[in-house]
Amino acid sequence: MVKNATIETKADIRADETDSGEKNSEVRDQKKREAKKANRYLTEIESLKEEQTQLKDQLLRKTAEFDNFKKRTEREYYDRFLNANERLISELLPVLDDMERAIDHARHGDDKKSLLEGTELIWKKLSSILEKQGLKYMPSQGEEFDPEKHDALLQIDKEGVESGKIVEEHLKGYTLNDKVIRHSQVIVAK
Repeated sequence: MVKNATIETKADIRADETDSGEKNSEVRDQKKREAKKANRYLTEIESLKEEQTQLKDQLLRKTAEFDNFKKRTEREYYDRFLNANERLISELLPVLDDMERAIDHARHGDDKKSLLEGTELIWKKLSSILEKQGLKYMPSQGEEFDPEKHDALLQIDKEGVESGKIVEEHLKGYTLNDKVIRHSQVIVAK
C-alpha cells in the first residue's frame, strides 16, 4: 500500500506540475495580453503627444498670422485715415490756382468787372466740387424754425410774418450726406 501511495503521490505531483504549467501558460498569456495592451497605450500616448505638438505649433502659427493681420489692418486703416481727403484736396487744387490768379489780377489790373466775374466762376467751381462730395445748402428763409437745423440769433416783431418763421438768414447752414454739419444762423419772427 505504501507503494501505491507513493505512486499516487508522484501522479499527483505530475498533475500538479501539469496544472502549474497550464497556470504558468495562462499567466504568460495574461502577461502577453497586458504587454500588448500597454504597448497599445504607449503608442496612443505617443500619437497624442505628436498631435499635441502639432496643435501647439498650429496654434502658434495662427496666433502669429492673426497678429500680422491685425498689424497690417491697423497700418492700412492709418494710411486711409491720413489720405482720406486726398481726392477732395486734389479736386480743390484748381480752385486754389484760380484764386491765386484772381489775386494776381486784382493786384495788377484795374478791371473790377472781370475780377468779379472771375471770383463768381471760382465760387461756382468750388460749390460744384463740394456738392459732388455730398455738401448741400439748407435754405432757411421763410421756413419754420427748426432747432435741429437752425440757431436763432434773435427774435423780432415783423408784420405779416407768422411767429416761428425765419425772417432773415445771417449765416448759411449745410448738410453733408444728410447730416447737419453747420446750423443756419437765423433771425426768427415773434
